[in-house]
Amino acid sequence: MGCEGKALRFMSWGKKAVAVLLGLASAAMWAHTVHAIPARGLPTAFSTSAASDSAYGRSSGRTSEQNLWTCWLDGAPVHKKPLPAPNIVAKVARAGQVFQAETVEATPFGTEWLRLRSGETGTPLWVPLAYVRRVAPENAMGGDLPIGREQIGPYHGLPLDYCPSDLVLLPARYCFNDEPQRLRAEAAEACRRLLDAAQQESGLRIRVLSAFRSAQTQAYLCRRKISAAGIEQRDVARPGHSEHQLGTAVDLTAANGLHLLNERFGETREGRWLAENCRRFGFVQSYSRARAFREGTPYEPWHFRYVGRLNVERFERTLNER
Repeated sequence: MGCEGKALRFMSWGKKAVAVLLGLASAAMWAHTVHAIPARGLPTAFSTSAASDSAYGRSSGRTSEQNLWTCWLDGAPVHKKPLPAPNIVAKVARAGQVFQAETVEATPFGTEWLRLRSGETGTPLWVPLAYVRRVAPENAMGGDLPIGREQIGPYHGLPLDYCPSDLVLLPARYCFNDEPQRLRAEAAEACRRLLDAAQQESGLRIRVLSAFRSAQTQAYLCRRKISAAGIEQRDVARPGHSEHQLGTAVDLTAANGLHLLNERFGETREGRWLAENCRRFGFVQSYSRARAFREGTPYEPWHFRYVGRLNVERFERTLNER
């Protein structure tokens, strides 16, 4: 073999060695950085010390409502490790299948996983958080939830059939492209006053792009986003976990559609006016830049939730304490 051939062979071995070392380093990083989400913001039953002996997908009769999660996507993979790799899928779950969680864990790859205990092997299994939902007990009492007191987020969800009884149509002049939008009556009145004030005080024409959204519509949007961006996506909430299902949240835009659903909307005159004045009308910016920096949630300067003027200060204080 000539010198050139030996050199090429040596380079090939070198590449293989580097690949092996990188793989070992990645595995070591995963092993040492998968961790339980801090208890703050999570039900206390998610603590690993509260692990249950419940079998995979079944209840032992001692199941706490705090621990129950339901698969919303038919065919969702159940993994042997919290890694999105097809060769470690243990089985697939059915839509509607109920799991009992030991904890919710995060990985350095930007994904969150529900850790289960398997009754078959005694070893843990994982389901991507992207494929499960949880109805918070405080949201399952029946009837319309009190405005500003609803508990909703990644770990606190609504029943899929939750639909407030007092939804009303917004007049077309408040809606982007005259598309019909619905809000709870109190929120609709506050939204009309907010948009009227923007035009009267600053000459700004702001419109509602999206308001109430059913869990079924949210499931469609979430499936589409996961197909495009993977399970690590955080831009679209899971069904039952969207503020839009409350009937009190709106996505707003300029009447001309400039920077539609874009972070740059926050830099426009409309975006700045809303951020400065929304509290006067009982609205809060749920996904602010500060929260995005602190919690890793998406920054959505177009998204506002009505909580009522008396609840604004308490609501924002709660967000800051997370």
